[in-house]
This record gives sequence, structure tokens and C-alpha cells, in this order.
Amino acid sequence: MAIYSAVSRYQLTDSGQEAVRGDLNAPNYTLYTVREGDTFESISARILGTTERFWELADMNPQIKFPLDIEVGTVLRIPL
Repeated sequence: MAIYSAVSRYQLTDSGQEAVRGDLNAPNYTLYTVREGDTFESISARILGTTERFWELADMNPQIKFPLDIEVGTVLRIPL
């Protein structure tokens, strides 16, 4: 039986070695306005508790092509 995390929207295979993308239209999110010096990793660390969840920000914000260089004032969707 696969494990599904509603927070990450990824399903782990039975072996736990592979993740399969789940629903990208997560109904639960909040908005965040980018500040000076923010990157997906820094936002992920501060709000989601770990830099390893930066890919969730990338998935929820496909309009951002270069996540290391986000313009100040950009509004991002942040998973809950």
C-alpha cells in the first residue's frame, strides 16, 4: 500500500525509494509575498521547516522559472 502525504502531494512507492507526483492543484495553500533575499530554499526552511521541501514550492508556482532569483513582491502559493 502506498503512503500519501497531503502536505507534500507526493506518493511514495511501497519500497519508499521512489516518489510519484500527486495532485498539483492542492486545495490547501496560503499566499506569501517574496522579500529581499528570498529563494525557494530559504522560504521552504522558514515556513515549511526544511529546505528539502523547496520542490513543493516549485510545483505550486510553475510561473517562476528561476527559483534562486525571485523578484521582490512576487506572490507565491505555499502548501499548508
